[in-house]
Amino acid sequence: MDESMFTRRRYANLIQFVCFVSSLEPKNVKEALMDEAWIQEMKEELDQFIRNKVWILVPRPTYANVFVQQMQQEFEMSMVGELTYFFDLQVKQSDDGTFVSQSKYVKNLVKKFGLKNAKHTNIPTNTTLKLSKDEQAMKVDPTLYRSMIGSLLYLTASHPDIYYSVGVCARYQANPMESHISAVKRIIRYVNSTVDFGIWFSKDTNSNLVCLSDADWAGNADDRKSTSGGCFYLGNNLVSRHSKKQNCISPSTAEAEYIVVGSCLTQLLWMKQMIEDYGLI
Repeated sequence: MDESMFTRRRYANLIQFVCFVSSLEPKNVKEALMDEAWIQEMKEELDQFIRNKVWILVPRPTYANVFVQQMQQEFEMSMVGELTYFFDLQVKQSDDGTFVSQSKYVKNLVKKFGLKNAKHTNIPTNTTLKLSKDEQAMKVDPTLYRSMIGSLLYLTASHPDIYYSVGVCARYQANPMESHISAVKRIIRYVNSTVDFGIWFSKDTNSNLVCLSDADWAGNADDRKSTSGGCFYLGNNLVSRHSKKQNCISPSTAEAEYIVVGSCLTQLLWMKQMIEDYGLI
């Protein structure tokens, strides 16, 4: 086996434990079709296909079976034109760089969950209140809660400022309480006040890889575990980020910081290897 391929695979396996993913994601189509939130998300994706005229649904021929075949069509970029919208991502290109946002998606999200006229907030999380299991509180509809979390996770593509807050709230999808849905609604009120926020990718940059990392020592109120966080930049541009609860309890802030630094260095090495493989540096 080629050594570079082995290196990428090894780093990829390590990164799987670094990046945050929901443990409640369905394992197959059958499980997804049993969850109203996932059905709604799939319907929204299909509606996007229809609006963008990606495909046309036609009746199945009665005289033949259906075969799935990958089809490829080449386009001249001069005929297609400049990309301005792609799967709820709004793209604005200029001589200086590219700005990616989801303002239309935010407006639809806020309207969908009935918070269009709710009071705005300037930060996504209450800094004086830590979420916990809160098992004595009143339960809320888990389907609604998961739908809100899923919608916000999709929004993190252009709003990295809510990535940590949404990740913390996502931990309570199995048994959400009033305090949890209140925290999610606060995030939605925040994005409603930052509709036009997005990510700027500047052309005036360099190929230096940089990571900014931090950890909140014993920040989880349930098990006293810390949460690692990191933002990765290629020159001036944000290209990746992660937020994950650490696997062990750190007895000191120094140990919590060592763990997050180790995780970030692992991903930096993987990214460096990928960039070298593509001949960018």
